Amino acid sequence: MAEGSSTLSSMNIVAQADKLTKRYGTATVVDNLSFLIPEGSVVGLIGPNGAGKTTTMKMLLGLVSPSAGSMELLGVSVGGSKWGTVLKRVGSMIEDPPIYDRMTARQNLRYQSLAVTGRVDDGQIEEILRLVDLADRADDRPRAYSLGMRQRLGIGISLMGNPELVILDEPANGLDPAGIIDIRNLLRRLPESGTTVLVSSHQLAEVQQACDQLVILAQGKLVTEGTVDEILGAGTSHHFRVSVDGTMVELAMSTCRDHGFGVEVVGPDSFLVSPPDEVDGRAINQMLFDAGLVLSEITKPRASLEDAFLDLVSSPSSLLPAAPASSPTESNPS
Repeated sequence: MAEGSSTLSSMNIVAQADKLTKRYGTATVVDNLSFLIPEGSVVGLIGPNGAGKTTTMKMLLGLVSPSAGSMELLGVSVGGSKWGTVLKRVGSMIEDPPIYDRMTARQNLRYQSLAVTGRVDDGQIEEILRLVDLADRADDRPRAYSLGMRQRLGIGISLMGNPELVILDEPANGLDPAGIIDIRNLLRRLPESGTTVLVSSHQLAEVQQACDQLVILAQGKLVTEGTVDEILGAGTSHHFRVSVDGTMVELAMSTCRDHGFGVEVVGPDSFLVSPPDEVDGRAINQMLFDAGLVLSEITKPRASLEDAFLDLVSSPSSLLPAAPASSPTESNPS
């Protein structure tokens, strides 16, 4: 069972992949991939370049046919007899935003509204312009926009028709720090309006702040899936940073080693100590105090998704075929 799947199985699922595989000739781009997307969440599909993220998203949208396996979106099999009705309930932005530069932002949204719903919903257009923070530039043509503004407009286009699921491929790619923060804040707001989000990214620091659930890929395979906290916990060792007067560092490290703890120097007056799981910071502080040492500080470093990710994908066993997150079945149209 994949990491975190017991938690996921208790939620309403809006999309799932079961043993999804895509081959191009002799190259396997996606390999036996299974995962779930729970309702009302922001799910990050992460992995290095070439991990199969974009191909997976294209298969979920029916843009690329899988070589094997199956997928469901909103309870309907991708490519099945009812697939056309589901597409209107799913928004997407894959690779470049679908923007017409000769139209204003408002006209782009009006065009998409007509295409998706058969009518122009001016009320929703104004709501989306506010949501993506383009209300004051709505009547400008996108050719004058910054890259971040174009990305936000692309996301706005994907939101027309109130989709239940939005699939976004690297929406913050190429943005400056301010633009990245704008996209992160926008992603966090979408579930409040009832939209579940699947977003791919290789910007791990942003994913850690924007996403509730993660699906980690490497070489087309599932490494693990689960909540951010579950994955950070699984990929991070138990250690503490100890700061002490520089003249006492060697004695403090020696005392820790005498107790069988791992020690690693990180600065002239600090080091990392790795005790057994049952030993907490208070116990380390007491142990060093008993040895005549007074600490300046002892902290447990906050887990980094980048560190957890590297731990997970650097392990050869992590690239073995993962157990399915569930046993999804094909929908039976009736």
